[in-house]
Formats: sequence, structure tokens, C-alpha cells
Amino acid sequence: MSTSTPGQPVAGSNSNSQPTGVLSSSSVGTTSGSIISTLSSANVVDQSVTSSSIAQSSLAIPTPFSSSSSYSSQEAAMPLSTTTSQTRASTSSAHASPQKSSTAKRVSNGELAGIVIAVAVGIALLTFLATFLLMRRRQLSKEKRRYPSPKDSGGLELSTPRQQGHTPVSKKPFMIEASSGPGTYENYLPQSADDSTVQQKVKATLDQIELHLENFYRNSSSSAPRPDNADLALFDSPYLPASLVSLLPRSKNRVNIMKHALAQSVTSSISPSASPARSLLPPEYALLPNTVTKARSGVSTKAGSAAIMSRWRVMTAYLRPDPIQDAAYIAQRDRQIRDTVHSFAKAFAPWKSTEYKDEERARSLSAILEDAANLGIFLFSQPSTLEFHWPPAGEVGPGRVAVSPALVKRSDEKGQDLEEAQVMVHEVVLNA
Repeated sequence: MSTSTPGQPVAGSNSNSQPTGVLSSSSVGTTSGSIISTLSSANVVDQSVTSSSIAQSSLAIPTPFSSSSSYSSQEAAMPLSTTTSQTRASTSSAHASPQKSSTAKRVSNGELAGIVIAVAVGIALLTFLATFLLMRRRQLSKEKRRYPSPKDSGGLELSTPRQQGHTPVSKKPFMIEASSGPGTYENYLPQSADDSTVQQKVKATLDQIELHLENFYRNSSSSAPRPDNADLALFDSPYLPASLVSLLPRSKNRVNIMKHALAQSVTSSISPSASPARSLLPPEYALLPNTVTKARSGVSTKAGSAAIMSRWRVMTAYLRPDPIQDAAYIAQRDRQIRDTVHSFAKAFAPWKSTEYKDEERARSLSAILEDAANLGIFLFSQPSTLEFHWPPAGEVGPGRVAVSPALVKRSDEKGQDLEEAQVMVHEVVLNA
């Protein structure tokens, strides 16, 4: 039986074996390497936590040179497991913190978007409600103006459409007000011309007529043959005290008589109520007024007809193509002008001036009639009712004659009759 000396290996045992319960340096290194690898793969952001975990792991691993009592394999493994768990928990908490803050931030943006949408919807609802109430109030106000109460209509009993039935309608025209809201047809119609513009245009045409007679005609008769009575009758006027056949031979101022005859012929031809055979206006302008004028002889005027006729004139002038660009109208106008020039030259040939040629005389009168046609289109398109007024022969006095008519405004821009007609241009009265 052999004895073993302390510190020497026992016979038959492996010389490389280590004492039981003592960790070798290689196992310590392997364990430390696994811990470091675990920490690196976790991408630990918090360096303080990593340092603390490594320190705890190092303290829990005994070395071969430690003087403490030996540990079993199970006891040596426990600190490593605990340290690894703590490290993973620290890593998990480090990753969870930014995720929670990001989630909270996203929730805050969603709440803000919800608040903005709710406010926008609320504002839209309030705007719609306010608009609806405003439009309703305007509608009620218009109905009240269109069907005024007995107190508002000056004592006349006016009934609403439901109450009318077979009761007679009041002859007083209703007030028709143009709507100023967006999208209404009134916004597209041309505006009414100011009074000064109307006066200038009318005076220019009437002055041209007078100058034409003063330049191309004279009071004394020439050797030209006497005109036929029928030729003079074409220019007879209801505002003269007698026919031209009887007035011209005994008049001392024949040029003034001829001024009246030509001015009355021109102004009547540019009136909407002129007969189509003598009118210088487009046929659409004179058709309805002529029909209404003929019907008025046996039918009473309908309520509101003046205001409606005013709107009809403006809309007709707006909707109809520009007459100046209408070849058919220009041809008809020029034909009417040639007939008038020829008839006037033939009727008053005995009093023409020999200082000018007949071609110059005809060219001057043709230009005047063309300007007069444009004036008639302009006056027709105005919402106000503008008319030429000739004083009766009894008002101008004996031996006198009106050589130029007055222009009067009988209704305002809304077609409502004026209490008193406004004189825009005064008539001119001279000795006959």
C-alpha cells in the first residue's frame, strides 16, 4: 500500500485534473466571453448599466488563487445566471423607454388632429346655419315688398297670390327691385348711362339736323319745279298748324319749317313705336312696342307694365347680337336711309342751295340719319323711359314753330313712373 505525499498527484489519476470545486482559468475566460457577447448583441444604450453588470459578474467568479472555500459547480453558476437576467432586464427596459415615448407622441398628434377636425366641422355647421337664416330673412323681406300690406300700398287693398282668386288686381304697379346677390341676371346687364351722356348724344344729332338745313337750303325758292303734293305730304307733321303744302308758300322762314319737318321725321323713325316701314331700328326693337301700342286703344294698361317693358328693352338690347355687326340689319337700315334722302331732296328741291352739289347734300343727310339710328339704339337700351316730346302748335304761339323737340325722362332706372317728367333737353322754338 502506497502512501501519497500531499501536493503530489495520486498514482493512477490524471495529472491534468483539477481539484473538485475549483474553476479553471479557461472556464472563467469562456464565461466572461459569453457575457460580453450577450451584452454586445443586445445593443445596450445605457453604459452605466453594462458596467455594473460586468462588475457583478466578475465578483461572482472565483479564481484558482482565491483563499476562500471551494464552490460547487451549481453554486458557481448561480451568480452568472442572475447577472445575465439582470442585464437582459436592463436591456429590455432601455429598449422599452423610447417605444413608450414614441407611442405617447403618436397619440398626442392624433388627439390634436381630432380637435382640429371637430372645430372645422363646428365652424362649417355654424356658417351654414347663419347663411340659411340670412337667406330666409331676405326671402321673407322680398315677399313683403312684392305683396305689400294695405298700409304700405297707400290705402289700396292688395291680396297675396293665395287670396287673389277671381278678385280684381289693383292697377298700381308693384315695385320691382333688382336683386343684388351674386349670380343674378342683373349683374350682367349694362348700367344706365348718366344724364350728361344722354344729353350730349341727343343734342349732337339735333344740332346736325339744323346745320344741314342751314347749309344746304335757303328761304327763297329756286327755278326748280314745284314738288308734288304727295311728296310734301310724306313729311307732314301733326305738330304743325297746317300742312306743308299750305305753310311753305306763305312762310317767311321756310328753312325753319323744313327743320321741323326733317327733325320730326328723324325722331319718329328712331322711336320704338315707329312703323316698321319707316323705322331705323332693328325690327326686334319695334315689334313688341307696336303691338302693345295698337292693343292699348281698347285694353287698359296692365299693372307693372311700365317696369316690365323697361326690363324687356334692356334685356333685348343685351341679348340681341350687336346691330352694328349684323349685316341684315345694316342692309335694311341703309335702304331706309336712301329712301328718306331721296324723298326729302325731291320734296324740298325748290329751296335747295345751289352752292353745293346734290351728291354732297345727300352724303350729309345720310351721315345724319346713320348717327340718328345709333342714337335710337342707345336710347332703347336705357332702363329709363326716354321720349322725344313735340309741343302742340297751340302751345308755341302763332307764327312760331318748334324746330327741335324736347327729350323727357318719364321713368327711373327701375322702370317706375316719375311723378313729374324730367326734361333732359329743352325744345327749340323759332319764327315760322
